Amino acid sequence: MALLRVENLQVHFPIRTGFGKRDVVKAVDGVSFQIPQGKTLGLVGESGSGKSTVSRALLKLIQPTSGRAIYRDQEIFAMPEMVFRPLRKEMQMVFQDPIGSLNPRMTVEAILGEPQEIHFKDRSRAQRREASAVLLKRVGLPEESLSRYPHEFSGGQRQRIGIARALAVQPKFLICDEPVSALDVSVQASILNLLKDLQAEFELTYLFIAHDLAVVRHMSDDIIVMNRGLVVEHGSADAVCENPQHEYTRRLLASIPVLG
Repeated sequence: MALLRVENLQVHFPIRTGFGKRDVVKAVDGVSFQIPQGKTLGLVGESGSGKSTVSRALLKLIQPTSGRAIYRDQEIFAMPEMVFRPLRKEMQMVFQDPIGSLNPRMTVEAILGEPQEIHFKDRSRAQRREASAVLLKRVGLPEESLSRYPHEFSGGQRQRIGIARALAVQPKFLICDEPVSALDVSVQASILNLLKDLQAEFELTYLFIAHDLAVVRHMSDDIIVMNRGLVVEHGSADAVCENPQHEYTRRLLASIPVLG
């Protein structure tokens, strides 16, 4: 059963080309896919391919030009914000840059407590703190981290805080937008393994976005390859990586470093 189904998603941005003329940038142009519950769909492409625009449209952070997104049998693009708001806690994002996505003036306790205060209004501050401590432990950080600020952590630790914040409202669907590209290679594997463990534990469904096809293959059941706003290849992770049909996919595979 598909948790999310996207049909012919288009996101076009109007631009001025000079002398009063107008044109459009087709950032996403007719993208369709579905993600079964508990599975991971990898979305791969180079910078500017449109993959992050897809994620922001799904969370209604930007307005799609056309298309449909059906989440748990509900068409979310047509929903007014007040109707969509309860679904926001089910659909969360882990951002690429952990230091840019965490408020530097807030402690970790405040960062993890804020979404709980919005979506779980019946929780007391003590209950929010207790839940935050449990979340930190689950992502591999000590409870003492609650009183510290983002700048006091390493990049990998900040990304663990970002993951804990996304989990704070008990989501069902998680968009991971380049979650390891800003991290050292030595840290990337631990974050990827953490995401896999959390998926199994909480029965999460992932849309995993990256430009590294090797990373996407490690995480995904199926893969979509995007180029210039279009889907150029779509299939199982093994099929796409072992028998690519499109030249662009073959170039992505050829760009993966080979040790030795």
